[in-house]
Amino acid sequence: MREIKKIKEKVDELENVLKDRDLFKGMVIQKELLYMIDKLSIKNEDEVDENLFLLWKRGVSRQVNYIYDRNPKYIFVKDITYFSTMGCRTANGWDINGFEQLKDGRGNICPVTIIMPTLAIETKEKIINDLGVNYDEKYLIGNFIKLLDKKIHEAKDMLLERFEWICSQSADSAKFMYENGVMEGYDGKDIRSALKHGTLAIGQLGLAETLQILIKCDHTTEKGMELAKQIEQLFKDRCNEFKKQYKLNFGVYYTPAENLCFTAMKKFQENYGEIPNISDKKYFTNSIHVPVWINMTPTQKIDIESQLTGYSSAGCITYVELEGSVKNNLDALESIVNYAMDKDVPYFAINVPNDMCTNCGYCDDINMECPMCGCNEIRRLRRVTGYLTGDYKSAFNSGKQQEVEMRVKHQKF
Repeated sequence: MREIKKIKEKVDELENVLKDRDLFKGMVIQKELLYMIDKLSIKNEDEVDENLFLLWKRGVSRQVNYIYDRNPKYIFVKDITYFSTMGCRTANGWDINGFEQLKDGRGNICPVTIIMPTLAIETKEKIINDLGVNYDEKYLIGNFIKLLDKKIHEAKDMLLERFEWICSQSADSAKFMYENGVMEGYDGKDIRSALKHGTLAIGQLGLAETLQILIKCDHTTEKGMELAKQIEQLFKDRCNEFKKQYKLNFGVYYTPAENLCFTAMKKFQENYGEIPNISDKKYFTNSIHVPVWINMTPTQKIDIESQLTGYSSAGCITYVELEGSVKNNLDALESIVNYAMDKDVPYFAINVPNDMCTNCGYCDDINMECPMCGCNEIRRLRRVTGYLTGDYKSAFNSGKQQEVEMRVKHQKF
């Protein structure tokens, strides 16, 4: 009861702070607010949970960044609180070196990303050169899996080398982090004592395009999903093997690819040209995401991606794109979050365009000019792979710009 009373006091305190900051009026710029959820917290009759979630809904309805993390409630064990992560690609899995599920003070030490479409096209061209166009599809898939497995092992070797180099540095390389206890486990002597609790991440890019190359459909189809799971299982199995073998936290990483989505595609097009449904854009699709141009509902997108997020232990996200009008329909917002949590999505986000008139403060999805006062000085915020930017056309390369522009709204629910 004492802990419940403390939480109630915090809820009241948070509501007062939000009111003072005028959160429920106009647009609020906040890098990231994360609501940590267990499966019962938004469905039971507990007054604290209900009040907190209601407060959260009211607040995030004016935010651009809506993040939901499906984790257990705060668990107090020997005075250690298990905190959630504050970023989709900084998630840490179970620590093999003693901290178990503790998140606070750990991080993604070094990642490397495998560009899967390149491996798929290399495999396919070699088979066509050897056997002609009448090849067996299973033979193609088998050869791709062998090449991918080889690259995963190469990625492991690269990460081990990079990890050793990072560990060879002195604490002065990140003096603030080590002197102020930011890195959990630091013994004051060797930074390896802290870094061994972090993640060595093996990432991937372009699952959708990879499937198109191999079987001419993506994971929005039953056939595509079957192969997608086979690919993701390979990543997961190898990372688990490496974790046990080297006593380091290897994990599957669903790469955000802010720049790589464009640079990898550019190189691909130089070598293989523009191929319909594969390289006829300026970017590769991020990790296991559904291609952004495919029309579907929020629940359909969640249904697809939730089948794959469980393979990742080093960072992933599932998101849906909604119209700005969702701020007037908080019940719909809640139903979407509930659905994602029921599907065991570990990290969920809702993207909403939120423009603001700099003259009168009107907030919504605004076209050329403010419908209230006619002003054309509009501040436009968009969430792009976790970042808020006032003008994504200057903040990101042309590939990521095109990806943002091609995003459809998953609006029917």
